[in-house]
Parts: sequence; C-alpha cells; structure tokens
Amino acid sequence: MRKPSMCWIPNLLTLSRPLLLLPLMWLLTVGTVPAAHWLAFALFLAAALTDALDGWAARRLGCASNLGVFLDPLADKVFANVLLIFLASRLPEWVPLWVVLLLVAREFVVQGFRSMAPCVGVVIRTGTLNKLKLVFQLLAIGTALAGQGWADMAEVLKWATWIGLGLALASAYVSMYTLLRDNADLWGRPSVPMETR
Repeated sequence: MRKPSMCWIPNLLTLSRPLLLLPLMWLLTVGTVPAAHWLAFALFLAAALTDALDGWAARRLGCASNLGVFLDPLADKVFANVLLIFLASRLPEWVPLWVVLLLVAREFVVQGFRSMAPCVGVVIRTGTLNKLKLVFQLLAIGTALAGQGWADMAEVLKWATWIGLGLALASAYVSMYTLLRDNADLWGRPSVPMETR
C-alpha cells in the first residue's frame, strides 16, 4: 500500500550518494592520517549501502515513481564515475586514468543510445552485466580507499583494485556490445510522435 507521507525517503537515499561525494573527496584531499581515510571509507560504505536501500524502500513503501527511475541510475553513475576520476587524479598508481576514461567513454555511448531508443518507441532495460559493472566499480573504489588507511594490506588491496577495475571494464564493454547488437534494429525504425515542450 502506498504511503505518500513517506515517499520522500527513497529519493532522499538516492540523492545522498552524490551529496556524500563532497565530504568524501574533502577527507581524501586533506587527510594525512589513517583516521581520515577510514572516515572516507565509512562514508563510501554508507553511500554504497543506499544503492540497495533506496530500491527496497521504494518497493516497501509503494513509492516507485518516474522520478526515482530517473534519479537512481543517474546517482549511481555520478557517484561511481566522479569518484573514479577523483581517485585517478590523486592515486594514479591505484586507479589508472586510461581505465577510467574508457569507462566514462562507454557511459556516453550507452547513455546516448538509451536516450535515442524512446524516440522509436522502445525502453531498454538495464542488463545484469551493466549492474555487475557498477558492483565491480564500487569494489575497486572500496579497496582503493581501504588501502589508504590500511598500510599493511596496501599491496593486496592494490591488486584487488586493479582486478575490480579490470572486471568493471570487461563487463562494461561486453554489456555495451550486447546492448548495441541486440538493439541494432532500432537504427532503421521510424521515430514515434513526440510531444514538444
């Protein structure tokens, strides 16, 4: 049953992800002691947890909405990609810039194609590989952040970061190829009437 008075909760959880970017990046910029890095890691975990909680809350409260459908993937992309770009600028030995640029370039291609699909009357669902890409991105970010505060495990965590980035890159481009291949017919479809505002 829908609970209108509580319907702000899922969207607030979603919006908290990009909002937590600023204090998180500030801690990584000014933090010279492990405590600052661990606090940044805690903020990251809290933000990552909201990715599961917002969908659960929307279903539980019966508050699924077009705004939520729009905000959730946008918040995911902003949170993961901005943080990866930031880490690549601060910790290039952990997060190589070329990997991040390839991930961001893929986002532009896929998002551009997805935005074209409704013009021909099709809505493309998010596939499993695309969801795995985000999981691997968050894994890479988490291990990179943990490695800044846990010096004794830095080398192991650096390898885990590289593996996470490699898996994210592989799933990103395989999912992009699959998306474009399975929807190649959309290029030849006539556009549907659209309302102009």
